[in-house]
Amino acid sequence: MRRYLDALIAGNESGAYAAFGAAPGDPNVRLLEEGFIDRGTRIVSLRTTHADAGGATVEAELTSSRGSYLATYHLSGGPSGAVIDQHDYIRE
Repeated sequence: MRRYLDALIAGNESGAYAAFGAAPGDPNVRLLEEGFIDRGTRIVSLRTTHADAGGATVEAELTSSRGSYLATYHLSGGPSGAVIDQHDYIRE
């Protein structure tokens, strides 16, 4: 999840897709946060709200030039490590 955010902040779309275990341009993956993340975005906090053998849920507080956001990520194990299964965000 952190590598996804870092990739978006850096403008690395291919790296962002990799966090989903997907190839760049995969039509089944939407990089929702591209609408507000820019190079000046700061990750204010990360918090794991649930974790077990099947995966984890992580909340991230983000601040960008477009405002403050709370994003939630559901992660599961993939062949090369954790991948994002689902994600959403709200503007604070």
